[in-house]
Amino acid sequence: MLNNYLVIAYRNLLKQKLYSGINILGLAIGLVICISMAIFVESELGYDKHIKDHENIYRTSLKMTVPGSPTQSFAQGSVYNAERFTNYFDEITEATRLRSMGATLGFGDTHFSDVGLTLADANVFNFMSLEMIKGDKQSALVQPNTVVLTESAARRYFSSADVLDKTLILANRIPLKVTGIIKDLPKRTHLEFSAIVSMGTAAEFLQNPNWDTDQSFNYSTYFKLKPNTDIKALEARFPEFLENHIGEGLGDIFHYTLINITDIYLNSHLYGEMKKNGDINIVFSFSIIAALILLIACVNFMNLSTATATKRAKEVGVRKTLGAKKYSLVTQFMIEAIMLCYIALFIAIALVEATLPMFADFIGKALSFSYLDLNTLSILLSLGLVVGLISGIYPAFYLSAFKPARVLKGEVTQGKTGALLRKGLVVFQFSVAIILIVATVIASMQLNYARNIELGYDKTNTFVLRGLWTTEASPQRDAIKTQLLANPDITSVTMTSRFPTGSLTDSMGLLNPATKEMQLMPVLAVDEDYFSSYNIKLLSGRGFSRDFTADAISQPSEENPNPEFSVVINSVAAKTLGYSPEEALGKQFKVLFTRTSEGTATIVGVTEDYYFSSLKTEVAPTYHLLNHNNGSNMSIKYSGNTAQVRDYIEQTWSKFVPEQPIALDYLDDRFNQMYQQEDREFIVFNLFSLLAIFIACLGLFGLASFTTQRRTKEIGIRKVLGASVLDIVILINKEFSKQVLIANIIAWPAAYFIMQEWLNSFVYRIDLSILPFAVATALAFVIAWVTVGSLSAIAAKERPITALRYE
Repeated sequence: MLNNYLVIAYRNLLKQKLYSGINILGLAIGLVICISMAIFVESELGYDKHIKDHENIYRTSLKMTVPGSPTQSFAQGSVYNAERFTNYFDEITEATRLRSMGATLGFGDTHFSDVGLTLADANVFNFMSLEMIKGDKQSALVQPNTVVLTESAARRYFSSADVLDKTLILANRIPLKVTGIIKDLPKRTHLEFSAIVSMGTAAEFLQNPNWDTDQSFNYSTYFKLKPNTDIKALEARFPEFLENHIGEGLGDIFHYTLINITDIYLNSHLYGEMKKNGDINIVFSFSIIAALILLIACVNFMNLSTATATKRAKEVGVRKTLGAKKYSLVTQFMIEAIMLCYIALFIAIALVEATLPMFADFIGKALSFSYLDLNTLSILLSLGLVVGLISGIYPAFYLSAFKPARVLKGEVTQGKTGALLRKGLVVFQFSVAIILIVATVIASMQLNYARNIELGYDKTNTFVLRGLWTTEASPQRDAIKTQLLANPDITSVTMTSRFPTGSLTDSMGLLNPATKEMQLMPVLAVDEDYFSSYNIKLLSGRGFSRDFTADAISQPSEENPNPEFSVVINSVAAKTLGYSPEEALGKQFKVLFTRTSEGTATIVGVTEDYYFSSLKTEVAPTYHLLNHNNGSNMSIKYSGNTAQVRDYIEQTWSKFVPEQPIALDYLDDRFNQMYQQEDREFIVFNLFSLLAIFIACLGLFGLASFTTQRRTKEIGIRKVLGASVLDIVILINKEFSKQVLIANIIAWPAAYFIMQEWLNSFVYRIDLSILPFAVATALAFVIAWVTVGSLSAIAAKERPITALRYE
């Protein structure tokens, strides 16, 4: 019996080549998108699940809130959190700490600036399930001045993995003994290691014997909790602990939360993440869109199967007359649908195999697809079966419900219910397509707005030189600046603690002169050339000047316990303090260096607000301080040939800091990187929109083809009665235009709501206008008219006598 069903299915496939081809092509495209997205989603959701006992491992996250100040969020906390939390909370069984070092490591004349250079506690190997190839993981980091390398790092430094007991030099001054080699980290982890330095080296590296009491937030702290710990209940006890055991008043300012280690990659985007994380919203949105595209392909199948039902009506009538039961007919039609789906699935697998490397390269992920794996194969076969059932179940029951007596008399009709369903499915297809078009247009407008908004500073022709804070580079900063300015193509050089496109996370405390309450003071250390170099406009007052030596900040001392210095603030900061830009000039306020020391700042200038970071973050109150000792970065403005200027900067760096690799960026590139994720989303949205439209057009083409065939005689009669080709085209188009119009009415509110939510992720954004909706509507009508109109025109050009003879 099954063999008979398959033979009939094969014959029908050959008999209706056009409709079968449309169904297979549509389903194949839908399955390619669905499988590709499933591979992507599985990859994104699998981060850090290789770590033993990952269900009970959590990292602390810190949100710092001070009244009148912007909220600051960190992936790190203080160095002493691990010990103090573990001793106080019984639920915590173990803790480990990590701190990125940002220093050089090497030997002789070979030095590297590895981003994965990390301070860690000795238990990190068991805690993070790091596989030790050589050495003893129990003792490898117990002693100070020891380091464990990844396998690839060992080969990079020594061209060999046999490096135990060899010596590397940290920061050009600290000898480290190699005590172990671990396997390279898996691709799917939020961690980033290349060299792990013992925590006992911290005092020498930081040049601070009291490093373990430092309150700054530099340490990623991980806790292993007892099984079945109530996380919310544990977090609720943190404020009381901070108040009683860390510092009075901190319970209301520091808000620590716990995030499971497997959730960090997709759900944590805080300052101090080890590397750029993914986004759970992208995973959700792409998954939903992929499912909708596959559903559009299934809708095509249902539409064409029910629309062409009259062609198989006699077959159903004869088979029922000969004794066929309804369930056997349903089974036959379901097998036909499933067979078509499996053909489409095999085509889709081949396309995924061919296109996955390009997709993986585009999104920057290591994706793999092993369709011969037993689990993967069973999932793929199940997917084909499910899609076949979804696509074929309604057509199967629809076709099997024909009455033999009426069918054999030639009285079968399409029926109002079937026609309404088909129209509804066309409406659904175009609604999804229109939503995607609207999303694409709005995303394009927002990204264009972000790139062309008046930033408030000049980012053109700017190089940024990083890494000037190291022990190798710091003494050479002034010499480097002088040498660079000797080049006539370099117009200005300014040194700052951070540079535009970064984050303003450095802060001090101040006493608001109006309320006398403490608030956070986001600070940016600059030199006298900062405002002129970046062409930042002053609303009142002046910038820092070499003519005013008292501008520079100085630390409290026995001789000067309350130092006075100048500050230049932005407009938002003036407003926070309760002043207009003009009123702020000359005003003073107390700056808190520590809990027991303070200074007095005098406002000498107020700048326009400028977009230091991404448009997704609000312009923060910014307090510019003149601090020559905190110039970690150098912004270099130039004119002339970019390549020649770059070469000159590199030569200058090699002259003064030969032992440290240069870290040089083009500011425009850094700016574009802020919106790299949105760029990729935009391209994927474009692709999804095109595919959704294409699949919808395939279905529309099939329905229009069938409609024109069914109305061939009608078209012939109308032509005999004087109708023109244009009249016929308008007649056929009118039927489908109503469905496209209804699709727009449904899609507009849905698209508005979805894109309003997306735009809300930007602090500075476009206002939604009628334009993207009008563009989507126009495109939908044009696509529908071209698809249907071309077929209608071909049918209308047939000679009337041919049409009247059509059966």
